Amino acid sequence: MLFVVLFFILSSSIAIFFLRRDKQTKLMLGLCVSFVCMFIGIIIYLSKTGGLQTGQKFFLFFDLRIQRKLSYMIFPLRKLGYMIAMGRTLFPGFLLMLAFDYSMIPWILRSKSRHILIMLLPCMTLILYYPSLFLGLAKTGKWLQFLVINFTILWIACYLAAALWLLIHEYKSITIPYCKRQFRYIMVFLICMGIMYCFYFRQDPIQVYQMYSAEYMRYGGLLYSTTGAVSRWMVLSVVTTLFGILGFLSLKSYTVMEHEETRGDVIIQKKMDMASKGLSVFVHGMKNQLLSNRVIQERIREELEKTDPEKEKLLEYSHMLETINQNMIIRMEELYKSIKSNYMTLVPTETSEVVRKVLDRFHEKYPEVEVETEIEARTLILADAVHLSEALYNLAINGYESILESGRQEKHLSIKVYHERLYVTFEIQDNGRGISRQVQKKIFDPFYTSKNTNNNWGLGLYYVRQIIKHHFGMLKLESTEGEGATFFVAIPKCKNQDE
Repeated sequence: MLFVVLFFILSSSIAIFFLRRDKQTKLMLGLCVSFVCMFIGIIIYLSKTGGLQTGQKFFLFFDLRIQRKLSYMIFPLRKLGYMIAMGRTLFPGFLLMLAFDYSMIPWILRSKSRHILIMLLPCMTLILYYPSLFLGLAKTGKWLQFLVINFTILWIACYLAAALWLLIHEYKSITIPYCKRQFRYIMVFLICMGIMYCFYFRQDPIQVYQMYSAEYMRYGGLLYSTTGAVSRWMVLSVVTTLFGILGFLSLKSYTVMEHEETRGDVIIQKKMDMASKGLSVFVHGMKNQLLSNRVIQERIREELEKTDPEKEKLLEYSHMLETINQNMIIRMEELYKSIKSNYMTLVPTETSEVVRKVLDRFHEKYPEVEVETEIEARTLILADAVHLSEALYNLAINGYESILESGRQEKHLSIKVYHERLYVTFEIQDNGRGISRQVQKKIFDPFYTSKNTNNNWGLGLYYVRQIIKHHFGMLKLESTEGEGATFFVAIPKCKNQDE
């Protein structure tokens, strides 16, 4: 049964550590590992010494075959003793550090080196209990061994008492019912482990170093207890298991809650950063456009104040205002479109129709540019032809403008459509300036743009990605800086009803 308790304690502490990974869960893991280390060492020790009653054997090993395997296992006594010493010595240190970390007493919070000071005595004790050094001290006289043993018991008892007082004091100081209930489970779990530890911590490792020395039997723990202690161990183990489950479930619930709150804060912060960035781009673009309008308006006013205003200049200024206002309207529509792109009607659509719409839109802006196309005949997809063609048009425009920015004499822009297993893939390729790896990581973020924000607010590729997602498709990019870029848009196939 003790094996079950130890396994639960260790596995739970490891699970909580990987869930939360903060200072308190690290200390909790150290506490549980030292606790298990001490008890496993004592169990192996008891299996080798024998002389246990049936009830003790059942409680410690559950199955007598486990005892036999442990008793025949080759394990040097010095290593076994030091294993017990490590668990026995480190447990109170981790327990007190945990109590200090949970405490809100001002002078404890101000102490930056409290963990180092707490671990001084455990580390010094481990040095003294090192087998070769300890056995060397034994040769100088029994009084020195007894001094080390009794001093160790004294400081361990002080650590346990201090930890107990801090935990109870902190529990009494908490006034919020939920926090009090949550801390109660953790406190009871730690106290139960401490009580269980107290039954065994007097089992000094010197008994393992010098197993057959009768002089140290009075320092024994459960090994030299009466048979009545077995029932007490059974009750304590049940209580420890119960409160251990409650404590770790509480800690897990707190961890999940904190994780959700943190995740929620991160999402909100990300949305706020995105909105702030978008607002900044929007305000900057509008401000520049309005400043341009004011300059043109001032020129018109100056021209009208003349006795003989020039009609040609006024027409020129009017055309400039019209262009600026038209750009503002286009930008507004682009922003509105990217926000309101959630409603679409997906119907069976031929890929050739989608490509035709893309080319029609493209040639409205660049009528003289030739786009290489390669389309597989009679391929149906489930799509909103208007929105999908708009998304592909954005990719084609970006590709051609990248070619213009690269300054290449030979311009190449192509649109290919082909089958890719369960998908139909639209491949849009250009030989422009390409996209660096660093830019590829954020190119689909809303409001990201490497162009002038007066003319581009960085919503094009974000809009494209949203459209593709609503078509249950995928959008991938392959690009090498200086060599061009290729966008792959994969849309699920739709079977022809005539097939």
